[in-house]
Amino acid sequence: MQRQGNSYTFLFSFGVALACALLLALASQALRPRQELAQEADIKRNILQALGLMTEAGAGDCASRVLSGKDCADIACCYREKVKSLIVDGTGAPAKSDVKAELIDLAREMDKAPAERRLPVFIRVQDGKTTAYCFPVYGKGLWSSIYGYIALERDLETVLAITFHKHGETPGLGGEIQSPEFRARFIGKKIFDAGKKLVSVAVMKDRADTSLPGSLHQVDGITGATLTGKGVTALLKKSLALYGPYILREKKGGPHGVR
Repeated sequence: MQRQGNSYTFLFSFGVALACALLLALASQALRPRQELAQEADIKRNILQALGLMTEAGAGDCASRVLSGKDCADIACCYREKVKSLIVDGTGAPAKSDVKAELIDLAREMDKAPAERRLPVFIRVQDGKTTAYCFPVYGKGLWSSIYGYIALERDLETVLAITFHKHGETPGLGGEIQSPEFRARFIGKKIFDAGKKLVSVAVMKDRADTSLPGSLHQVDGITGATLTGKGVTALLKKSLALYGPYILREKKGGPHGVR
């Protein structure tokens, strides 16, 4: 075989590609624990933000170095101190899972039967009492899947905050769902109507008519991002519907009832 022949070139290229693939695979395996820790930290940061414990600038309750008389300056420490996580099934009953609540993928759970679902719930605790609830949300936007969290006040009806931490929508258009200005529009909105039916919150095409009772369940849309807004409306309704049984149990003072 001539060194300059096509076969040599092909085999040499294949060998280099195989060696690079093996090195990448080994690096991926070695870095996986760090990647998982970084992913979990980002999730906890978003939950803390949704629950009003931390701002995007890092301020808030979790910026304090002293919690319960202990020195505590990192996210994990504040999370352990302020947030209680639990897992429920599709009927709202307590459930167990081999996966941490923070790492459960809501997209996968949506495809399961209600009794088989494992749905994470994150509760803000103050002096041993429940003060707010946080639920993950998931759905499709215009170009991508959208992941986020919605937090409700203790009454389980009023939106405390909302975050979107993972999406691929167009920057400057649909990507504005992640902006503080858009997310602030949800604060104070109601997810139940006057008849106590779970209706979620809808993103309007233009502006919500505040003179109408329905505006309690509506937010102003983003100019030029109508389809992304429709996606957010659909994912909030679908995600909150998953938690409907749990929310109703809590409102009635269920196993983890409001106290």
